[in-house]
Amino acid sequence: MTRDSIGIGLTGGSGDCVNPDATAEESRRLAIAVAVGCAFAGLALRYLFREHATSDAVDYLIPWYAFARDHGVGGLGQAFTNYTPFYSYLLLIAAQFDGLGQPLSLVKAISAVFEFGCAIVVARIVWRATRAPLRASMAFSGVWLAPTVIFNGAVWGQADSIWTFFTLLSVSLFMRDRNGVLPFAVAFAVKAQAVFLGPFVVGMMLRRRIHWAWLAAVPGVYVVLAIPVLVAGRPIASVFRVYMDQADTFHRLTMNAANIWVFAGGAPYAIGVAVGLLLAAAAGLALSVFIVRSRQQGPDFILLAACASLMLMPYLLPKMHDRYFYAFELASIALACLNPRYLPLAAVAQVDGVLSYLGFERGIAMGLLPAALCNSFIGFYLVLDLWRGERGFRFPKLAWLGFAASTAGLFSYLILADPGWNLSPAYLLAASLATVMALLLMKESRCASAGIPGR
Repeated sequence: MTRDSIGIGLTGGSGDCVNPDATAEESRRLAIAVAVGCAFAGLALRYLFREHATSDAVDYLIPWYAFARDHGVGGLGQAFTNYTPFYSYLLLIAAQFDGLGQPLSLVKAISAVFEFGCAIVVARIVWRATRAPLRASMAFSGVWLAPTVIFNGAVWGQADSIWTFFTLLSVSLFMRDRNGVLPFAVAFAVKAQAVFLGPFVVGMMLRRRIHWAWLAAVPGVYVVLAIPVLVAGRPIASVFRVYMDQADTFHRLTMNAANIWVFAGGAPYAIGVAVGLLLAAAAGLALSVFIVRSRQQGPDFILLAACASLMLMPYLLPKMHDRYFYAFELASIALACLNPRYLPLAAVAQVDGVLSYLGFERGIAMGLLPAALCNSFIGFYLVLDLWRGERGFRFPKLAWLGFAASTAGLFSYLILADPGWNLSPAYLLAASLATVMALLLMKESRCASAGIPGR
């Protein structure tokens, strides 16, 4: 069973007279209309949330912006953020528009610019792989309007869209048989979380026989981007200690991340960190070796391998925050638009992300358990598909209906319930139904029966 046998968009029988040019033009116009409409809808949502302030925004983002506005370029000599220098430059640029909006709105505008960039990159990934205007349009709209994207940037003002933009650009280049190490290096120079793509990058370098010298670009780009702050007089130790300081900020095995450490929250911190690092290293090495040795080809396989890397690393690593699955959530949208069999994974990933965000936004910690369970299923199916290859696809209508209904019930209960861990029978029932239906949805999408040949 191939993708062509899905039957999406087929009209008429063998006797119909269809003008291919007219059909293509109609599809192109519909794609443009969808993209433009969703673009304005996304802008409206971001405008509505422009002044929503979290404790992080009040304690960090607004003071950082104020410092950049008041001190200008001369302020680069001081470590006025706990991020890498790249973010300081973006704050200086945003400060040039002071007066056109409130400080928090301008900070969130930084995230919005890169969110738009992420949507463009994902749309181009889908367009290059399918040449289908409507699919590319849906990819753009899916990223631009994704609930986790709105939560991360428009609501919280976080900067995960910045490193994710360069991460997606790296994947896009590898999918085009080009060297994607340089944008990966830029992503790492923005946030350490770009290392989630590391196993994929190493595997693609070995697969494409890219020289190991390219790995020097990772620290090299960081040094180049740090030159302005070093010239401004910032201490060198302060510049190159950013990631170590960030790693030592919190001492919990999970910071509302829906990963494996939700199930082992009572483990000793030091032991948990060591075990988590070993698990992630082993999984990353195994993934890199698999990418090198696999005979699978094509954009679907490369993007699937990237998704596996972006999923497994934050799932296994300790000390992860709720928003660290951000890059996977966006990459899974691209994967779903390339091959609709992965649509359930993208949808479940969005639900899991919102459940995780609610832990910080509303203090609702009990949503982490079903989110962690569903992420476990996602990781399992990603690895299984990589290992065994695609096994067919069908639209599981009843599973979708059950997933939507059970998820709506879970969210309704969480919103109405008190914050914290309130393990009432009603919550257990809602969470169990949502988790079971998510598993059924992914199982149905695989359609891995013996009568369906693999690719």
